[in-house]
Amino acid sequence: MEGVDKEKVQRVVYEMSKGSKYFENEERKEAFIQRKIEHMRARAAKLSAADLSHYQKVAEKRILELEATRELSRIWLHVDMDAFYAAVETLSNPSLKGKPMAVGSMSMLSTANYEARKFGVRAAMPGFIARKLCPDLIFVPTDFKKYTYYSGLTREVFWNYDPNFMAASLDEAYLDITKVCKERGITGGEIAEELRSRVHEETGLTCSAGVAPNRLLAKVCSDINKPNGQFILPNDRMAVMTFILTSYSKDWGYRQGHRKYFKGCFWNRQL
Repeated sequence: MEGVDKEKVQRVVYEMSKGSKYFENEERKEAFIQRKIEHMRARAAKLSAADLSHYQKVAEKRILELEATRELSRIWLHVDMDAFYAAVETLSNPSLKGKPMAVGSMSMLSTANYEARKFGVRAAMPGFIARKLCPDLIFVPTDFKKYTYYSGLTREVFWNYDPNFMAASLDEAYLDITKVCKERGITGGEIAEELRSRVHEETGLTCSAGVAPNRLLAKVCSDINKPNGQFILPNDRMAVMTFILTSYSKDWGYRQGHRKYFKGCFWNRQL
């Protein structure tokens, strides 16, 4: 989220978690990534001009094969509820509105509302670290019965657009809206606007959406204009390629913090 002091967050997380099992696990993951990076760099250093030429031809052949199977006729919508658990709790207790709050405990958070995220608080963060980042943070215990109820209300809306929609979790789903767009003579963006409006009317909750030629791209798109927004990726080859080579590849693969270690390696956009 914009406005978050990332350096401060990293410093607090480090100081508060030193010596804990959480810290040890993070160190193991970091060491694994470093070993993998070094292995990739070592392999890249051994590549000769002939090797690069060979692999370029292999890649070009594979690209042609993939192009022959490219499917741009479908219209997929991915809908993702905004800070779902936290939003449901705020509906139940309006006094929480506008205050930094998180669902979970001092041990671990399930999610946090957008006010808390401004301080760097996020899902899957130990609560004691979140409290250090945001001293005024309000903790609310999880209530899955409540979340399941509201999830059911959203799914009743989704069913009207795609009876075979795929629920990825309580707060997100994939819908193939190709048929409904064709039958009603409207765009995927218009369907997304309508669906989001109906979800809000039925539940009082907001959601974000992404529309694209396939499920994976639709999911990426749904995160671009959060919260309570949407992003449409046209069913056009050049639009898709440009999107992948810019927005998508920025967050694809290893974390931003590891990019400096990849000097000498190839990136998606180079391929």
